[in-house]
Formats: sequence, C-alpha cells, structure tokens
Amino acid sequence: MKPTPVSSPAGISRRNFINAATAATATIALGAPFISRAWAAAGAKSPYRNLIPATRKVRLACIGAGGRGYSDLTGLANAGAEIVGLCDVHFSRASRAFYEHPNVARYRDFRQMLDEMGGKIDAVCVATPDHMHFPAALMAIERGKHVYVEKPLTHTIGEARILKAAAKKHCVVTQMGNQGHANEGTRLAKEWIEAGVIGHVREVHGWTDRPVWPQAIPWPGKDTRETKDDPATLDWNLWLGVAPAREYIPNIAPFNWRGFWDYGCGALGDMGCHTMDAPYWALNLAGDCKVTADQEGGTVVCGPKASTITYEFPARGSLPPVKYVWHDGGRIPSAPVELGADGKLSEGGTLYFGDKGILYSPDDYGAAIKLLPESRMKEFTHRPPKKYDRVPKANPHREWLAAIQGGPVPGSNIADHSAGLTEFVLLGNLALRAGKPIHWDSTRGVCAGLPETQILIQKNYRVY
Repeated sequence: MKPTPVSSPAGISRRNFINAATAATATIALGAPFISRAWAAAGAKSPYRNLIPATRKVRLACIGAGGRGYSDLTGLANAGAEIVGLCDVHFSRASRAFYEHPNVARYRDFRQMLDEMGGKIDAVCVATPDHMHFPAALMAIERGKHVYVEKPLTHTIGEARILKAAAKKHCVVTQMGNQGHANEGTRLAKEWIEAGVIGHVREVHGWTDRPVWPQAIPWPGKDTRETKDDPATLDWNLWLGVAPAREYIPNIAPFNWRGFWDYGCGALGDMGCHTMDAPYWALNLAGDCKVTADQEGGTVVCGPKASTITYEFPARGSLPPVKYVWHDGGRIPSAPVELGADGKLSEGGTLYFGDKGILYSPDDYGAAIKLLPESRMKEFTHRPPKKYDRVPKANPHREWLAAIQGGPVPGSNIADHSAGLTEFVLLGNLALRAGKPIHWDSTRGVCAGLPETQILIQKNYRVY
C-alpha cells in the first residue's frame, strides 16, 4: 500500500478534524502574549476557559499509556488527576497502566476516545511518538480540552505554530513535558544572566549523550529485525498514523523510532527541549538566525550518528549577538580551564560564556548551576533577588493541574514558551536535513532562498 500524501493536514481522521482546525487557526493573529505569571500576585483571574473547580479532580484521558506515557499518567494521578480514559495502539506496552486502572475505558484510537467520551474528559496527556503529538493535541485543543504534550511539542515547526495559534484561540491550559523548566536551576540561570553576573553572554554550548538508539542507518533489513516487541498486540496502522504507510518493521516501535525522520526528531529532538530550554528562555533565542550543521552519517531516512549544530543570532534588543552550539553523539565541547586541572564535563549540560565569567549547568535538565571557577562560586554570596515564580516541588504535573483549577499560568505553556522553544530546537534538524546552512526568516516561517525545505516545515500527512 502506497502512502496517501496530501498538501495540507486534511483527511487525517474520519472526520477530517485537522483540516477544519488548520483553516481556523492558520489565520489567527498571534496577538499579545498571554498574561504573565505575575497576574496572580496582582489579583488577576486566570486567562483560561473551561476551568475545573477545586472541589473535584481533573478528569484526565491519556493518549499513550506505556513508556513515557505511563510515567506521565502516574505522575499526574499522583498529583491529583482522575484517570478516566487510556489509549494506546500497543496494548501489551500499556498493560501495566491497564492493570493499575482496571475500571478505566481503554482505546486504541484516540479519535474514537475523544468522540465517545466527549464531555467526560477535562484534559488530555499526549505521550506518543513525536509524529503523532500534533494530530492528537490539536484534536483535543479544538474540543476545548486542556493538554499536556510530551517533548518535542511537535514533529515540525509548522505544527508548532499551528498549535500555538490554537492554544490562544481556545484558551486552554497547556504544558509541554520538558520537566526541567520547573527546576530551580532554570530560574536561577535566567535571573543571574539578566542581572549581569557573568556579563553579556556571547557563546553557549550544550551537549548530550544521545543518541542511545540506532542512527545513521538505512531502514532495518532482515538481518537487523530483532525485537522484543509483540506485534500481535500492536495496531501498526494506528501506530504509523499520519506517517507514510509501510509494512510492519520490527525494531522501530517501541523505542528506536526516535532516530527515523518519519517518526522522531533524533538526538536533538529527544534532549533539545530539555538542555536548550534555559538558554532559550534566558537569552531570548528566537527570531531570525543562521543555523549550520556538521554531521556524521545522516541519511534521508535517519538522523546522524553525531552532529555539531551552530545557531547564530543577531542582537536582540539590549542583548548582543550570540552563538549557541549543540553537540551530540559523543561530541562534547572542550572543558574550560576554569573547571580545574582535573575537571571533566558531565555527560550532558550547558556552558554559558560571558564577558565576566562562565556559568555551568552540569545537568540535562538545568537542575543546578554554578559559576566557574569554584572559587568564584564560593565568593558569590550576594546573589540577585529571585524575580520569577517557583514551581512547588519543581513538579510540572502539579503546575499544569493547578492551572486547570485556576492557578498560575504554567511556565512551559504552548502559547508563551514551548512552541517557540520547539521551533528553536527543530531549526537544528532543518539544517541537518537541508545539508547546507539555513537562514531562518521567523516572520515568514521559511528558510530564505531554500524553498525545498518547505516540505520539512509543513509536511504532508497520510489519511489513515
């Protein structure tokens, strides 16, 4: 069976829900940003609709109930949500969730679940492979459901922009699952940089130990078809969803899909929304930029074995030009001498180089930061005041649920933060796949002079 491409997201579901949603949201002016989190201190009311009274639990349906989906639904249940619906295309993967919630309705197709359960659902958690984040999240948002979507928010930049417009139009509470945004270290990084503790930041390096799955390979052949999967409980057509139709390929689900462009976003997509979050927020890494990618072994179908991706941003208001460099696949920046003679960089982290010093986050999620050298950190006793709200227990699940019941706006909400962060991250993949430097025109949402990249920004979808 050949894939059925379409020029817009029409026809994804039996009711063509994305066609209607795209037509409605693509014309929405992005407008003023949502009310900032300071609204609570000022006594303002929540900007969202469909809020749930604190006298009852938020009724949550989960799209993806195994793997990361299980982790999210467990965290949300522990945070006070009532699980009312479980959907997974792979029932054996979701068996633990089914066992722990025996009286909850089970589905394979999220469209059927949202159709049939309707008003019994207040909110939806989306934890599918990357290529299905957008259709599931958009359908929920269009129906007025609050959404929590795993990272990266979407598979393409075009999808991120549509979700941002939809979230604003429908005024639902949203959150992306880049948990580190709720961390203390992420807020400290922003506060210290804005206070000029290390002066103007001119260069930032981020790195990760990913990929930890196969990349830089062709489609798995017969000699590599080893899998612990149980295809008897997997609905392969629903797993493929909007991706091109292919015969069942063992060793893709439930994990190795991350390395293949039709389903995942590679090493950058897996960890970028974590590691790049604090720099993006602290340094306003948005707008026009140049992105250059050096890679080892990338193919048309699969991400590279290793890459170094350089983003170059011009001055942004009072902020000077800055270069952000991403490293993966065993590549790592040189350890600064300020780390000490025996200093060794962590497996994942961030280095900020300023005119007046270096800031080091030895963690993928921005949990902690420190000044280099260590002696300067010990002398750093007069610290900038805390100006950004803290998330209780750094728990993004509780943060999202609290907002659904009238609490503060979540920090990594789609409208204000995570759509832009996802765009920043995915620009790196755009440069990898273009095979040449790209000049991003953020106003038009295109790579200047490279019309061939448009299919990677606004992809085709299969009717399934």
